Amino acid sequence: MTYFIVDSRKDNKVFYEPLETMDNETEQILEKDELVRKSEVSGKILWVKNIILVVSVMIMLVPIELNPLGTKVLIISFTECLIIFDVESILLNSRFLIYIGDISYALYLVHWPIYAYVKLTYYKNSYILTATLLFSVLVAAILYETYKNWYLKQSNTLVGILVVALFISNLIVINKDEINEQMKTSQNITLLPNRTFPRLDGVEPNMSLDDAERLNTYWNFNDHTAPQLTEPGWVTVPKKSWCAFKENGTDSEYKIAFFGSSYVPNHHKLIIQECRHRAKTISMYYAVGCEPLATPRKPIDNGGFTSWIKECAPELINFVDFIKETQPDYAFMLTRWFAVAEPYENGPDNLNNDTVYLEMKSQLKKILPYIKKKWFILDSFPRVNTIAIERIVKEMKIGITTMSEINQELYKPQRFELGRHRHAELVKNECGSKYELIDYVDAFWNKTMNAFQYFDSNGFSYFTTGDHLSAHGLEHVRQIYTDICARL
Repeated sequence: MTYFIVDSRKDNKVFYEPLETMDNETEQILEKDELVRKSEVSGKILWVKNIILVVSVMIMLVPIELNPLGTKVLIISFTECLIIFDVESILLNSRFLIYIGDISYALYLVHWPIYAYVKLTYYKNSYILTATLLFSVLVAAILYETYKNWYLKQSNTLVGILVVALFISNLIVINKDEINEQMKTSQNITLLPNRTFPRLDGVEPNMSLDDAERLNTYWNFNDHTAPQLTEPGWVTVPKKSWCAFKENGTDSEYKIAFFGSSYVPNHHKLIIQECRHRAKTISMYYAVGCEPLATPRKPIDNGGFTSWIKECAPELINFVDFIKETQPDYAFMLTRWFAVAEPYENGPDNLNNDTVYLEMKSQLKKILPYIKKKWFILDSFPRVNTIAIERIVKEMKIGITTMSEINQELYKPQRFELGRHRHAELVKNECGSKYELIDYVDAFWNKTMNAFQYFDSNGFSYFTTGDHLSAHGLEHVRQIYTDICARL
């Protein structure tokens, strides 16, 4: 739209028409001078332009996070207004800005990968980040003067071949980690005699920090949807919103159910590997960010999503319906804690007047009668500062920061003790031996550092930037589920 508005103004003879032949050249020049004076930006338009510039600068410098969509719309609209108002400006028509416009598309393509790499590699060096902008402009100019000018002169056939070749190259580069993983021979771990499975994490002895950085990046990118963490063979239950796996248990025939948040797809393959020999059927239902025992009442920051209140409230009924329909012998509730760790209303010693605890009791009474043997619940544990995960290996390579200091940077307690207290009281007062807590604090506790540990001594992270356990973290807790499944 901006282009057509600007294009329609090209009838202005000051800039777009050559001098016409007139009887009196002096008179024509005077008329042209008069048109120039009349075409000068009026005072009101000048004020509008200045206001737009000031507001644009303020938006970019404001020290708080703004809504990305609204900010983009404002900046684009302001830019369009400046182009329309200043289409005949000597400044905008200068050779320098015209050249910047010529290389702008190349700059748009190259600046982000360069910036992202530098940001991750030199995240504490503001001078290098500033130099990155100038370097991006230089690279864009080189591409414009060489590659772009070259391919514009080529035939359509050659350009077509070039496009296909670049497309295939991009696919290979984007998926290179997955391709490398598929080409590797995975380690096997023995679970029972005559029964082995590949390691979920692909970690092998004598791997380097570079290997750790590569695998950490792969786990962060794929998170719980990685092929290695997805068990094939599930089927959607007709007219229901959950899925099931058909098993043929050799030692017994129990019905097993997983339910909770996205920790269910995160953990399901590991538990299936350990328990399937005891299972007749395995059912699975989850709602992202939601807990079966309580719904959040306060805004939550969960990977950019600020509130789960509206989404999770109706899920309490769905969780009950799932257990009521499947009636498992054993149930695993896998979730991160949000609602169950909200602040106490009347202190830790007065839970009978605590809204969250009362809702947990109510849900438990609705679910527990339909679980025949035992209900395993993942207890609350410290969350991870996801921003710092990508810096684990980089800081280990530099060698200035100790493992304990890196680990402390990852630590994000966020009231997890409140969730553990509510769970403990629920077990003690409401359900006894039918209810068992799975404790990751013990599993990840480093006695030497006296802290919850988020990565091992080789730099392999136990958690992902999506707040889930990485494939390496799952292998770290495998023994917990081996022991549980052996007791079924």
